[in-house]
Amino acid sequence: MKKALLLFSLLAVSLFACAEQPPAPQHNPPHTEMKWRGFYCVIDYTHMMNFSHFSGQYLDPVSGIIVGFVDEYALNGITAVAGWQWRKESAIGLGFSYLSDAEGSFSQIPVFVEFRSHFLRSRITPFTVAQLGYSIPFGSKNKAEEYTRIGEGGITFGFSAGARFAATARLGFNVYVGYQMIHLKSVERGFNQVAVTSMPELYHNIKFGLGINF
Repeated sequence: MKKALLLFSLLAVSLFACAEQPPAPQHNPPHTEMKWRGFYCVIDYTHMMNFSHFSGQYLDPVSGIIVGFVDEYALNGITAVAGWQWRKESAIGLGFSYLSDAEGSFSQIPVFVEFRSHFLRSRITPFTVAQLGYSIPFGSKNKAEEYTRIGEGGITFGFSAGARFAATARLGFNVYVGYQMIHLKSVERGFNQVAVTSMPELYHNIKFGLGINF
């Protein structure tokens, strides 16, 4: 009986000691997560394609013929943003894009405020970006006799979704696709440096990009 009580006591002590021990550490697979608090910067290559195909017509002052036109262009350039991130899902920044088309008619610099969100604490995470700002024209007249150029800029709004890969805790790479609206207050068309028409125009663009986060 004494041996049974002693054995039961030892078993109870052993169970109690095991229950009091901290669980063994779990070895998770190693991964890299980018910093998610503090200042951040993003530099992207940006490509935009206009799919609104704005069209209209004007009177040629030389021939007196009504001329029709369709705006089709592609913009290429660089986008740079600097801001502050206080949560993984919340960051706000100030940025600009330097965008140029082949003819130089629709070259412009959008300046904007953005709200950026990342959604996973992993090496690869999806993200979204919403941007609102004003687009400043710097395009030139594309032909000596007949030209098109932005006379006055206007409001721009964009939204993008993509993925970011963390190479280190302070360096990442991203790729994205999105939409950009640009509402220009005035687009001029004319001959021999004299504007024939000047009208507001609304453009819808699909955009693609890839860049560096740090």
